Amino acid sequence: MPEIFLVRHGETTWNRIGRHQGHLDSVLTLKGITQVQGVARRLAREIEIWDDVAIFCSPLYRCRQTAAVLCDEVGVDVERIVYDDRLKERCYGHWQGLTDQEIIARYPEEWAAREGDRWNYVVPSGGENYPALEERIGAWLAEQTAGTRIVLVTHGQVGRALRRRYLGLSPEEALALPEPQRAAFRLADGKAQTLNADI
Repeated sequence: MPEIFLVRHGETTWNRIGRHQGHLDSVLTLKGITQVQGVARRLAREIEIWDDVAIFCSPLYRCRQTAAVLCDEVGVDVERIVYDDRLKERCYGHWQGLTDQEIIARYPEEWAAREGDRWNYVVPSGGENYPALEERIGAWLAEQTAGTRIVLVTHGQVGRALRRRYLGLSPEEALALPEPQRAAFRLADGKAQTLNADI
């Protein structure tokens, strides 16, 4: 396995009000930018030389913005960022753009079904479940060379699926994983280390 520094995008305007983004997008808040800068400073303490570090990123704007701030903070050229569609967040179908309260009000039966099987439930209108998400993340991971160092800027649920695959967790364990925006995870040797941001 490669060594992966897993970074979730900073807080967005929709994160702040609880809207599910999925493949839709919103921009980082000022708090989100500060979070990314803090994570970048912590990564700079972990990675002394960036010349051989690969930087991968979801193409969604909140991650592009996060990666650009991170690179600026550590002094790396943004032209080195590699964008890959397989690193996009899980698609939420017709729940995208809605809060939990709005989903419960509009689609109570769907919400109940999802609560009954959070790992496998597929939101209608093009949504993905975790197995589908893990399949595309796993395809990306399988292409990475053992022993390489990667900084990966992506999303909360992508991070869960990746950690499940990398660490050999059960679905239940994966669903319980945190999705912090003030920390990164170092994945190496089959283990995960939390790297809290320097705020």
